Amino acid sequence: MAETPQYYAEDAYTPDRLRRRPEGECRHSRKFRAFAAGGERLAHRDPSIDISPMHEWQHNSPQKLREYEADPTVAKLKDPEYRVDQPLRWDDECIRFTSHNKRAFIFGMMRVLGLVGGGACTLVAFIATIAMSVMYANEARYGSFFSNFLDFPGWIVPFVLLSVSACIWGAGEGMQRFFPNFAAGMQPGPMWELNRRTGLVTVFTDPSKKRTAWQVADVRPFYEFDCHLLSTPDPQGSPQYSLSLVHHLDEVQVRLVGMFGATQSHLEQRANWDMLQRYMDVSQPLPDFPMLEQDRPADPTTREHDREAGRDPRFWRDMDDATYERYVEAQQGKINALYL
Repeated sequence: MAETPQYYAEDAYTPDRLRRRPEGECRHSRKFRAFAAGGERLAHRDPSIDISPMHEWQHNSPQKLREYEADPTVAKLKDPEYRVDQPLRWDDECIRFTSHNKRAFIFGMMRVLGLVGGGACTLVAFIATIAMSVMYANEARYGSFFSNFLDFPGWIVPFVLLSVSACIWGAGEGMQRFFPNFAAGMQPGPMWELNRRTGLVTVFTDPSKKRTAWQVADVRPFYEFDCHLLSTPDPQGSPQYSLSLVHHLDEVQVRLVGMFGATQSHLEQRANWDMLQRYMDVSQPLPDFPMLEQDRPADPTTREHDREAGRDPRFWRDMDDATYERYVEAQQGKINALYL
């Protein structure tokens, strides 16, 4: 194991700490086991491995990274003083997560209901109106079929539905486009934090209210947690996989579905877990994928590794698209080979 600089706390995570777990009787209730600690318990790696899920590669192309780098709003997140109280962050020091507030949910639902729900209702109403117009024209005693077909009074219904749907969608879309900070706001506090520097997992009380935001519910070392691969059916009955970090003795849980989502592929979730282990392991450099490239020089273990390896600090950001696509394909092959 590589020596860890004093930058890291005494309890910073390395895989050998798994052997120092406190022993005792598991205090998980049956309900907690069913909803938080069910499914397959994924293995701890010793040593940790450098792998990351395809989602992080597909959404962080070199072009995107250069755009982020030039964006002053994103650049602020690299300032240690600015990011210290940000409820959502992922950098060399910690991964901290929170979710959108109720306002963001409302505007998002307005877009969905206006576009999908309103569109479907309008289509059904339009088809039903055609059928009723045909019946109305056939039963009319005077005038031509076509004139009676067009005179049917119910034609106003699909156009009203279309107008209302367009207004609902436009309001939601307009708020998110022109007032993004207001429409896509985050909760005032974080839900949880994984800290590479300290090796601790922090669970917060209630991030949705200002008076309880940032109140700590529990703090435990990362090596005391197990990761469970949960599976739940979607509306069509197909399995959806997500991750849950669970303390091996007490009822302390970190739901990772908010950050990594639920996927139809269990391979993505297995890669997420291995990536987290690598991220927390201070005896190894940070996982080498595009999103974290700007943070690599700030982490001592990673900085020393990159210096010895002669790694270009802009390896991902200056890469051309064709070369990057080859790396994406290779990463998918690496995931398939490891987990299939």
